[in-house]
Amino acid sequence: ESQTGKSGFQKLLEPQLPQLPGIAPYRVVLGNVKDKLERSRRRLELLLEDVACDYDPLDYYETADQLLEPLLLCYESLQSYGSGVLADGRLADLIRRVATFGMVLMKLDLRQESGRHADTLDAITTYLDMGTYSEWDEEKKLDFLTRELKGKRPLVPVSIEVPADVKEVLDTFQIAAELGSDSLGAYVISMASSASDVLAVELLQKDARLAATGELGRACPGGTLRVVPLFETVKDLREAGSVIRKLLSIDWYHEHVIKNHNGHQEVMVGYSDSGKDAGRFTAAWELYKAQEDVVAACNDYGIKVTLFHGRGGSI
Repeated sequence: ESQTGKSGFQKLLEPQLPQLPGIAPYRVVLGNVKDKLERSRRRLELLLEDVACDYDPLDYYETADQLLEPLLLCYESLQSYGSGVLADGRLADLIRRVATFGMVLMKLDLRQESGRHADTLDAITTYLDMGTYSEWDEEKKLDFLTRELKGKRPLVPVSIEVPADVKEVLDTFQIAAELGSDSLGAYVISMASSASDVLAVELLQKDARLAATGELGRACPGGTLRVVPLFETVKDLREAGSVIRKLLSIDWYHEHVIKNHNGHQEVMVGYSDSGKDAGRFTAAWELYKAQEDVVAACNDYGIKVTLFHGRGGSI
């Protein structure tokens, strides 16, 4: 016990030590870790089988940080008592594996075509007697999307009835909200051509997270997925820099990128469709110019950029 009070390791042990006299403290902590890991695995098995699981959230690990906490406390405790050789052995290896692979091994990206998001918003705005979203001009779309993104209430009514293809899009966002960014990576928008294409995904994502929070009574795991516009046709490549400038000029989006994505914007450029659209030589030149313009746009707004080259195949 230090002068400032009990260590985190001792606080972790306190509830169990009276019931387990004479047992090595590290064994107590790591025994609990093992039990929670087994329950975590069983919970995932039940979810995959579509069977209800009534485990209390305190009984299993949902994020890598939750699993890392007791491991790091053990590590720090061993180091403080001169057992660095033990701390830097198999325990350090385990901590590295958890930090690298988390609870999900690897993240999956989502990808959907921009027109499907417009169809989804059409269904919503029509149901709410607001008109047809896809018939609005770009400025009206951006005004609507920005206003809704700044709001605190869900947009999609629980009672809404939509066609199967729209329901598929909404269900995908719902699952993404429940899984969070610990399991999923980017949300790629194929055939992106405007700033509203990106804000539409941000709105559907935000709406699903609000609904999941209300329904589940707790916060969604992880943060929002980063939204990555994919510019594919020659026409869209020529407008890519302007689209990114327009996006970053919107206060809500600029603040969102800084706050939730560490000031980092990802942009994808497509080789297959641009090559089919204009031939390989012209496409290569348009891709080069688009990348230069996107980088310049992000630099103008102090945002870091990653270019994702869509050359086909899996990452």
